[in-house]
Amino acid sequence: MKKYFIDTYMPYCYPYEVSKTVNDFGVLSKYVGQRYNRDEIDKIICELIMKHPYIEGSMWLKLYVMWEKENTTGYYHMLDFKNDNYEKQSNKSLEIKYEK
Repeated sequence: MKKYFIDTYMPYCYPYEVSKTVNDFGVLSKYVGQRYNRDEIDKIICELIMKHPYIEGSMWLKLYVMWEKENTTGYYHMLDFKNDNYEKQSNKSLEIKYEK
């Protein structure tokens, strides 16, 4: 049976900089490192889309939802969250937050 998980590799990018990877998963910490069945991960994906995770001041954040079965791993979803308000934010915190 396939198990699903959120990959720890999460790139993000500030304006006029190269992309970097997340070190502080913030609100996503409760999901990282866990394995889920398909129904559970689909609910988590819906929650992520509704709450819109972001890093303050960054233009985008990418999340990869993976599946694994025996010795094989693959992509289930590749989520690309755009931060439309990045120009009004400062890049003080590298923690992932949800939009309010």
